[in-house]
Amino acid sequence: MRNTLLAIAAIVAAPALAYKPAPAPLMTDWGARMTPENAWRAYPRPQMVRPLWTCLNGLWQYAVTSVTNTPGRPVKWDGEILVPFVPESALSGVGRQIAPDELLWYTRRISCSPRKGERILLHFDGVDFLAQVYIGHAEVTDVPHAGAQEPFTLDITPYVKAGENELTVCVWDPTDDFIQSRGKQSLKPRGCFYTRASGIWQSVWMETVPESRIEDYSVAVDLEGSAVSFGFKVVGPRVGDVFLDVFEDGRKVASAAFNPDVGGKVAMPAGFRRWTPEEPFLYTFKARYGRDSVDGYFAMRSFAVKKDSKGVLRFHLNGQPYFAIGTLDQGWWPDGLLTPPSDEAMAHDISTLKKCGFNMMRKHIKVEPRRYYHLCDTLGLLVFQDMPSGNDSSRTPMGSDVMKRYGFYRHELKAMLDNLMKVPSIVAWVPYNEGWTQPGEHLTHATLDFVRRYDPTRPVDGPSGAWDWEGGHLLPNGWAWTNRVETAHRPAGECEASDMVDMHLYRGPAMFAVNDRRASFLGEFGGLGHVVSNHLWKVSSTWGYGGLADTATPKGLENAYLGLMEKLAGLAAQGLAGSVYTQTTDVEIEINGLMTYDRKVLKFDPKVLSAAHRKIIEAAGR
Repeated sequence: MRNTLLAIAAIVAAPALAYKPAPAPLMTDWGARMTPENAWRAYPRPQMVRPLWTCLNGLWQYAVTSVTNTPGRPVKWDGEILVPFVPESALSGVGRQIAPDELLWYTRRISCSPRKGERILLHFDGVDFLAQVYIGHAEVTDVPHAGAQEPFTLDITPYVKAGENELTVCVWDPTDDFIQSRGKQSLKPRGCFYTRASGIWQSVWMETVPESRIEDYSVAVDLEGSAVSFGFKVVGPRVGDVFLDVFEDGRKVASAAFNPDVGGKVAMPAGFRRWTPEEPFLYTFKARYGRDSVDGYFAMRSFAVKKDSKGVLRFHLNGQPYFAIGTLDQGWWPDGLLTPPSDEAMAHDISTLKKCGFNMMRKHIKVEPRRYYHLCDTLGLLVFQDMPSGNDSSRTPMGSDVMKRYGFYRHELKAMLDNLMKVPSIVAWVPYNEGWTQPGEHLTHATLDFVRRYDPTRPVDGPSGAWDWEGGHLLPNGWAWTNRVETAHRPAGECEASDMVDMHLYRGPAMFAVNDRRASFLGEFGGLGHVVSNHLWKVSSTWGYGGLADTATPKGLENAYLGLMEKLAGLAAQGLAGSVYTQTTDVEIEINGLMTYDRKVLKFDPKVLSAAHRKIIEAAGR
């Protein structure tokens, strides 16, 4: 390990001008404290930790050139950018939009000490959208990396020399009218679509590892069998078994040795501790393979759709009925856009939801940094994870634009699942939202069926809010949403590749009738707008659901919310399995959050909300 430490050299940075954020309408307290020295310094991959690593976040040089006439790597740079914040954000220090016909370039110096039997790995946790990476003149991406949502790793050992090296990244990001997922990014923000984000938006880091090493692992929990199954992916020359030790509060409780080709099970001790949002206990482990060693964690928990004692399909956490009550969480920030300012900022949002009596969030068409999910694991919050959607210009159920991107969508979807499969707080997948770039019946069913087969341990919500051909629902009277395809159940024994029938209704609430094959879920409702002066993204333009007349005052807002919760309790008693209120925070011109966009004002008394939510959970259990 000492050799590894020596192999990771100190970061060599060019002399920097004084950093300051770009102008922005709002700034969080965490953003106001941002410096190049404290920007995302924690280890980026909490479920597979090696002790020795190099953080490459901080000030880089950047340049913007034309896609059509750039002869090569820039010889002149436009200034400095604070990585991992995108140039459109305030915290980047740049504050300008990158156009689809422009290339965004980054460069910095790194220092390496290549050694026999070791490899130097360069990690990018998120780059939007198409990235080419160079060491000096040599491109180290054999194929440019396409996809903003998943991390990727490059073995740069053959390209670096001992001492100082020049690292360059070139990014192209079309955002609109292309095949990639983009979530709510838009070149023309409006309504519930927000400022686009280009380039590096998550951590960049480097580590030197043994040639024979653990590249990844899988974990599957068997509560009834009191066991955990592990699988390990190893690379390099074979050096024997993987040795595993499991710990409970630092005390070793299990050990095993696995052939990495087949993996194996670890028997958990009697009385093992189960993970819940109320008691989010995590087991830790250390895995050793030759000279390599990684630390990770897992949770003993299960989440499924099953019938309760009355024969109604509900969510079950660890075998017990559990009403999932949460918010739609966009994960956007006024100063960092897609990139949260810090761990503390992320923890604040999660802790605020828990303080208000929520036990779940729907992470809405965004994939967060892995440290975010680590906080959900440790603080205790269920996550329904959306797949970020593509271009929303067409809500038709089939068309050439949908077909053009379907194959790449499946590639991105699988990459998201691979990236997040080990996260215990994620308990359900949401492949489609409101028909955005959703294909026709056959391909929708194929997608949902793939997710179900690829991860049989989690329910699939789909489609969420529209274009549902899986069957088992009726439209409520007077509902204006027309994209819901009304179908009967598929024949007995034929696959309905979704575990939930999901309604979106503003303000709502309402539910699809309880049926015998899919749980009834309210995937979006509420959206009560409330203006808080001096905490607005754009004073001249605000937007919410259902008008502002009855929610203009804090008391009016509270009364309207409690009225929704009273109706929700009745639905929970009828068999509703869970609900998602819109939303955690205001976002740009949307003013329907529990908090303002800068997180400085919580619009509700958390004790009042917590009491109302307890009544809903109690009603679901009656």
